[in-house]
Amino acid sequence: MTKMWKSAAVLLTMAASISLPAADPPFRVGVLNFTTIDIQGQKRFLDYQNKPIQVPAQRSLDKGDRVFMSRTMQGFVRLIDAWDSFRTGDANRKAQTEDNRFNRTRAMELYRTEVKGPARPAVIGAEYLAAELGKHGEIFGVVELPTIENAVTKLQSAPDFPRNVMPGLRKMTGATHLLSGTVSDMRSRIVSFKGYNIETRSMIYELDLIVKMTDLASGHTVHSGVYTGTLREDIRPGSMEINNDKFQILMKSATAQAAEDLHAKCRPGRKNQIPAPAKPAKQE
Repeated sequence: MTKMWKSAAVLLTMAASISLPAADPPFRVGVLNFTTIDIQGQKRFLDYQNKPIQVPAQRSLDKGDRVFMSRTMQGFVRLIDAWDSFRTGDANRKAQTEDNRFNRTRAMELYRTEVKGPARPAVIGAEYLAAELGKHGEIFGVVELPTIENAVTKLQSAPDFPRNVMPGLRKMTGATHLLSGTVSDMRSRIVSFKGYNIETRSMIYELDLIVKMTDLASGHTVHSGVYTGTLREDIRPGSMEINNDKFQILMKSATAQAAEDLHAKCRPGRKNQIPAPAKPAKQE
């Protein structure tokens, strides 16, 4: 009996050591770079293309005038037309120069906002969300952003672009869903309490993150939610401590909430709200 139990224990140990191949996660998501209110607003300015002013050629003379009017008078009329065309064209050039200067200024403001401005930490927001989703590898598989971007570049050359861009993305990348996020401005407020011989003051910082999940098969938004990151700091008399990482802390908090909410809605079970998609076609 002792030998039989030892043999059974060995078999159980061997069975436990054999690792079964991990199943592919049902959701393959691509997380797009986050955007901000400032970036969206400035892009609307930049999307406006100035239309050149159409200046019709000045032709005051008709065929009848060329017959009955002397060459000297015809030359004088053409001189007036030329001067009028010059003034109109000069005004057109000045207007276009001002428009180009305006758009150039807006473009530089957009560059500073995205690269050097206070909204710069929003760029890493997508990485935060992808990392949080990666904690739930049994549900989510993250498709790298360069893979999505390369597929979009190839699809742009298709004759039916952008009609079938979403099914094309699903076929080329294996992604089933896309996640996009818009970040609000960071806001703050002071909360005071005085009573029981105690007086406290705290600064509350908040940041909203709007996340949308799009099904590439149907092209419809299957989930959208607003997640608020919150940070509370006590205001102490005489304290000069400055925390420069508030935006990142709030972003991490909001993306963690978004990932947990998506996990709760996508995982199988009684509370499932977003059904698992059909298995996508293999990447070509």
